[in-house]
Amino acid sequence: MIEKEELLKKISAIEKSEASVVGIYSNHIQNVLRYSTLDEKVQMRIVRMLQKLDADMNTQKAITKALIESIVKSSKDVY
Repeated sequence: MIEKEELLKKISAIEKSEASVVGIYSNHIQNVLRYSTLDEKVQMRIVRMLQKLDADMNTQKAITKALIESIVKSSKDVY
């Protein structure tokens, strides 16, 4: 079992960590692609995957925000 405040802290920490990791990976891969000898089609596929990852992360942010709001509004203190 976990108290409300502790749960909210953990969710927030996970969200920040994910955003940081995705940003680092995305920047690193884009920088590597600038000097890559990969075929342009392959590079474009990688870029599309990064864009999808970014879009998925934004979707997950919205879901996480709704979850946090639900927990905050809840009268329960233990989950």
